[in-house]
Amino acid sequence: MAKQDTHRMLLLLIPLGLLLTGCASQEMVPTVASPSATEQRLTDLERRVQRLELRPPVEAPYRNRDDIQAHISQLEAERGKLLLKYTELNPAVRDIDRKLLILREQLRMLEP
Repeated sequence: MAKQDTHRMLLLLIPLGLLLTGCASQEMVPTVASPSATEQRLTDLERRVQRLELRPPVEAPYRNRDDIQAHISQLEAERGKLLLKYTELNPAVRDIDRKLLILREQLRMLEP
């Protein structure tokens, strides 16, 4: 009788173990999203959309050397103003540094 009880216990524990480790098949474990999980996912998606809408627009690359130089000068001036208040670790300063890096790379690619 003890062996039979042990066998039944194993038959119950194996699917439970697979479920807990995420290895269970879809036939073994039916998944039904609860209303709260669906609402949470909807809230997360709405938050992502809002963050995407708040991102600055993507700027088209500059085509000639003069435009690139002018934009570099403008960004360097803006960076200088920011450094009067903030350190180089400030997100706005780092964003300008990233833009300057991209523009300098574009300028380097234009050189013969």
